[in-house]
Amino acid sequence: MAGKQRRGRRSTRTVATAVVTVAVVAAASAALWLRSDHHGTSPTAQTGPDSAAAAGSGSNPAANAAPTTPEAVAKDFLAAWASGDYTKAGSLTDNASAAGPRLQAVMKSLNPKSTQLTLGSQIPATGATPDSATRYNVNVVDSFDGGLQWTYTSILAVVPASGAASTPLVHWSSAVIHPQLGAQANLTATPPPAAVVDDTGLPLQASAHPSLGTVLTRLATAKSPEAPASNALQVNFVDANTGVTLGGTAPIVLGTATIGTASQITSTLDVRVQTAAEHALTAYPNSGMVVIKPSTGGVLAMASNSQSTAGLAYHAIRAPGSTFKTITTAALLQTGLTPSDAAPCPPTSTVGSQTYHNDEGLKNGYPNATLTDAFEQSCNTSYVGLRNRLSGLGALENEAKTQFGLNQPWDMGLGSATYCTAGSEQVPAADGQERFAAETFGQGDITMCPLTMASVAATVANGTFKQPILLPGQSQVAATPLPAGVDKNLKTLMRGVITEGTATSLRGISSTLGAKTGTAERQNEDPDSWMIAMDPQHDIAVACVVLNGGFGNDKAGPAIKAMLTGIGIG
Repeated sequence: MAGKQRRGRRSTRTVATAVVTVAVVAAASAALWLRSDHHGTSPTAQTGPDSAAAAGSGSNPAANAAPTTPEAVAKDFLAAWASGDYTKAGSLTDNASAAGPRLQAVMKSLNPKSTQLTLGSQIPATGATPDSATRYNVNVVDSFDGGLQWTYTSILAVVPASGAASTPLVHWSSAVIHPQLGAQANLTATPPPAAVVDDTGLPLQASAHPSLGTVLTRLATAKSPEAPASNALQVNFVDANTGVTLGGTAPIVLGTATIGTASQITSTLDVRVQTAAEHALTAYPNSGMVVIKPSTGGVLAMASNSQSTAGLAYHAIRAPGSTFKTITTAALLQTGLTPSDAAPCPPTSTVGSQTYHNDEGLKNGYPNATLTDAFEQSCNTSYVGLRNRLSGLGALENEAKTQFGLNQPWDMGLGSATYCTAGSEQVPAADGQERFAAETFGQGDITMCPLTMASVAATVANGTFKQPILLPGQSQVAATPLPAGVDKNLKTLMRGVITEGTATSLRGISSTLGAKTGTAERQNEDPDSWMIAMDPQHDIAVACVVLNGGFGNDKAGPAIKAMLTGIGIG
């Protein structure tokens, strides 16, 4: 495993399965037993029946002298290794600068509670490198919490004194630690991956849901707040740089559990919804969808069109277009603006050196528009004009965090991250009035993905932000509830987008379904197709993006409709 060639020579070897029992070693009279508690207990050593002949210790001055025989060198090396004195262990090898740090790195990665080393009898030097080396079997027992032990046999070669070396030295290679450990490999001992199931107990497998592959892998090794502890470990040979399990190596399971059944991780995902979401995206390349249960924040589905774009649903960094008007409208309603108030919608609006346009359907504007008209018909210029009602360039940044839970890290069960942004905020404070004007309709410096926009829709459905989670019981960041009147108006406005406005693809599904379309402009590219939808009666919210898909109602809308009808809504 030192490199491709080294792994190739060893590819036919089988990693021995560790037996989780206390190893009983019938040692020869020359055998050395060493035990070290890696938390600081000093090692002990015994040679044959006479315990007074402890290697490297005692009152006999000769015991502290430099070892002069291969056996004595081997004993001192193992004693230093067992005690965690890797510098000393390295000094007893023919490559001290490499051996000490390598031993330390591997043992730190493996992290046993204690190590026992037994020097066995000398073995024939068949094929030894170099040929003059004296070779010994070494029995290794690494002990872990819970009474788990990994027992295996390694080989130690000691070369005669030569050149500047006045004593024999251990011939160093990573294989001294374990016969199959290459120079670029490492060892880890972690709980076996658990079986991940959905919220009803049905298994979730990457083979059936390719777009969940990475998510399931991370959930399988996550520490679920509700999962029982597992008294099992899995030793893996991993790449020393990346931590990825090396191909051609089999995990060594310590304990009675088998891989995949060590414990069960119950997720918030729903196989039925996940399947419907994946099927809904099959016709749309470069698409992603996230479905959330608004009352809990539980993620029901995270889907993409293909395995190659699996992260698009929660890692895309794209402008959300007019779907973001949901947040802008929430902020405007809290200034005292009502749905029936005027919101002029001219064909264009100019701020500084920038002129803003509406989508093609409103290229001539919308006469006598109210806020309801501006939201339902998605008039950009209305929002550019209404920005002056907001409290400065940071108004949308504040609204996004305070009531929609954005602009901060979430830990869904995959580790803490601020999703869908290259920075620390999805909605930063605007840099000047031109950028602020663009932000009101979801352009400018705002970036989102289906995960964050599904959360926006879920917040409207529930009235209060519930941070998206993949594991029940996961800690959730909180936000201020939307004022009841504001939330009611947002629900009505989103319903109107379907019945009177731009989301015609969602008509005839559910009388409580609301939506917002988005067509996010891209420089020198076709726009992204966006849509968000929520249904309080069915406790569901969803967001979909089809990259470079055009108008929101053309691609994202039909995909959401297919998902909803696929789970029996409509």
